[in-house]
Amino acid sequence: MSTTPKSQTPTADLVAALAELDNVKANKVNPGFKNRYVSLDALLDAIKPILFSHNLALIQTLVSEEGKVGINTAFLHASGERFDFGRLMVKAEGLDAQKIGGAITYIRRQSIQTACGISVDLDDDGAVAASGFRSAATSQSILGGASTPRPLTK
Repeated sequence: MSTTPKSQTPTADLVAALAELDNVKANKVNPGFKNRYVSLDALLDAIKPILFSHNLALIQTLVSEEGKVGINTAFLHASGERFDFGRLMVKAEGLDAQKIGGAITYIRRQSIQTACGISVDLDDDGAVAASGFRSAATSQSILGGASTPRPLTK
């Protein structure tokens, strides 16, 4: 007999899935900036089984408008209810097809992490360090603070 309580609503399934998700470890290094990040496939491997166990599927659709490209991220519940987490867009002007593909992959990862409320240890694939901006948490990690992310409460 399973000890996992059955949910009563799609919202309860969403809350249970999000509570079960943990932060993920970086598994790649950005060759340009030598920063660590999690690959899209590793991120999906970490979240999809948990979402599925709570009757949820990740839906990401490509959005293109007024010189911008991006991703709309949502979770679809088995009941048909959709939980929309909005879209993230970037300017496509001056980008060739390969750069647009890279931007879409980056946006997908960031959108998933945001929708799931999770983080990646020292994720700076977006070259935050290169831009000169550092949050207090990032600075502490780089300066020798805690190097592993605090897990989400279960």
